Order: sequence, then C-alpha cells, then structure tokens
Amino acid sequence: MLTENEVRRRVAILFELDLAPMRKVRALLRVARSVKLQARALHHARALSAQAQDRNTAAHLDRIVRALRALYEEVRLVAHRVLMGRVPAPVGVPSLA
Repeated sequence: MLTENEVRRRVAILFELDLAPMRKVRALLRVARSVKLQARALHHARALSAQAQDRNTAAHLDRIVRALRALYEEVRLVAHRVLMGRVPAPVGVPSLA
C-alpha cells in the first residue's frame, strides 16, 4: 500500500524525468491507477465495517478513502497538465533535495 508521501515522491520524480510527455503521462496514470485501486479496496473494507456497526473504523476509513480519492485527482491533474503542455511544478510535491 502506497502512502501519500510515496505517491507524491513518485510524482515528483516522474515530473523531473526527461521523458516524452506521453510517457510521463502514462507513468503518472499508472501511479494514479494504483491509488484508485487502494481507495476501492478500502471502500470495500469500509462497507464491511459498516455492516459490523463499527462506527469508529467506518469513520476512519471514510477519511482515508476521501484522502486517497483527492490524491488520485491530484495525480490526474498533474498528468493532464503535462499532456496539455502546461508544466508548472505540481502542487504539494516535496522537493527531493
């Protein structure tokens, strides 16, 4: 399971690589897809915990799923910017220095 920091670091590395824009976009979308799959799995776990009436676990998983979906959208936005030729540094990406 990827953490938010790992995803952001991968995005930053891919963003800095000297690749053709389409290859960058494909690599970014692969990262986004893995985040989306994680969110889907956690959403399923959340549904199971809701059936067990475990409110705290369900609420925690809700927050995690929302954060993963927002992260997924951020990665897709970076890919879209690369594809459109607008390449300002991604928002919230830590420096690698």
